Amino acid sequence: MSVKPFDFSQLFVQQPLKEQKKFGKKLRTAFPFEELGHYTATDRDPNQLMDEVRAILIPELLPERTQRVNQSSFAFFRGTAELMEYDLAQQANSPIHAVSCGDAHIGNFGFFGSPERQLLFDLNDFDESGISPFEWDLKRLAVSTLLAGREHSFDEQALTTLVKALGQTYRESLQEMFKKTALNRFYPVNSVETVLSTIPLKEAQTKKLKKFLDKAGKRDSEQVVRKFTVTDSDGQIAFKETPPRTRHVEDRVTKHITKYLSQYRQSLAPDVSLMLSQYHVTDIVRHSVGVGSFGSLCYLLLLTGTDDSHLVLQIKEALPHRQLADQVNVQNVQYEQNEGKRIVDCQKILQSASDAFLGYFATEKKSFYVRQFRDMKASIDLSALDWDQFDAYAKTCAWVLGIAHAQSPTAGVILGYTGHSENFDSAIQSWTAAYVEQVNQDFASFKRYRHL
Repeated sequence: MSVKPFDFSQLFVQQPLKEQKKFGKKLRTAFPFEELGHYTATDRDPNQLMDEVRAILIPELLPERTQRVNQSSFAFFRGTAELMEYDLAQQANSPIHAVSCGDAHIGNFGFFGSPERQLLFDLNDFDESGISPFEWDLKRLAVSTLLAGREHSFDEQALTTLVKALGQTYRESLQEMFKKTALNRFYPVNSVETVLSTIPLKEAQTKKLKKFLDKAGKRDSEQVVRKFTVTDSDGQIAFKETPPRTRHVEDRVTKHITKYLSQYRQSLAPDVSLMLSQYHVTDIVRHSVGVGSFGSLCYLLLLTGTDDSHLVLQIKEALPHRQLADQVNVQNVQYEQNEGKRIVDCQKILQSASDAFLGYFATEKKSFYVRQFRDMKASIDLSALDWDQFDAYAKTCAWVLGIAHAQSPTAGVILGYTGHSENFDSAIQSWTAAYVEQVNQDFASFKRYRHL
């Protein structure tokens, strides 16, 4: 069974919540959890699909991208979202679509500052965001949790129990959100205080984490300037170069950055755009980051204000969404100028609060989105967590995912469909266990392919 081309649950989004839940429960008959938990291997060449993505990336960065993806099965999984998206489209899926992250693996949650300068914890990567069956996000989180847990040699039975618990935590998060009014669901605040209260920490660990969070809270543009730039004898500031990852380049974006900065400002709130009028461009450098997005066009833009203060923005290429034509293949991915808008819109919907500088622009051939660089941003080092911390952290991610999905108008139908059934949790666990084996096979194939 493939993804339904029309999500008929949309017909019920303005119906009373009671009717939405009733409809969702009825869907269990036509789309049983047992089918949702069965993984069917697809007939595709993982290396061919990966090469199609590599073909639209920067050639000189591909060797380092390959090294990053080759580190472990978890790193490989992080860097190959196109494979799981392809496979998911061939499975038995629910017909209930929601605004989705598209890449909700356990490493794509983190800390960042709200416009009110409050430290929050939430989803923090939306390059693959869009509208898809709601369970796709949960399955990606579950698979990544099992892979990351195995990488750190946690007990296998404990991991199995944890993966199943992710489904329960997600359901309970939705249930908790629907104890609130629609307006209050619209105003969740995933503050660090709320999140940390769910993670069991010993006193020494608490001190260590507070020190880490204090460091994250002090990250701002001036700190970035000190770390990433140099000042010459004439007092001119410029970004440091570390080729090929970071270098000054001359391309369409850098040549016409003033024009695109003006276009970007039009996508912002009037007060933010007006504030940006006090800044001028000082320098721009191509600076690649991440795993899955490494190799795409990405820049750091240094702006200097009339008071000589600084603002550093990150400009990231919004790659064509890897939607699957006819749910059969990903051939001939087409560029659309609104890819940056897609990412920004989905991020604003899914996050409890978003960067005030989050916006987008498009050149004649490419689309980009813009955000502050490293402003109060930080991620948890998964390798530094003990079992209790890892267990609680993964469940916290599932809880946050439920909060994000509660923003979709179909969330009431999801609530009815998942209900209080442990069978849903078992389906997530079964599918995850089977799909991890697929990831391992693909990773082995990738390593053989790269060494031919």
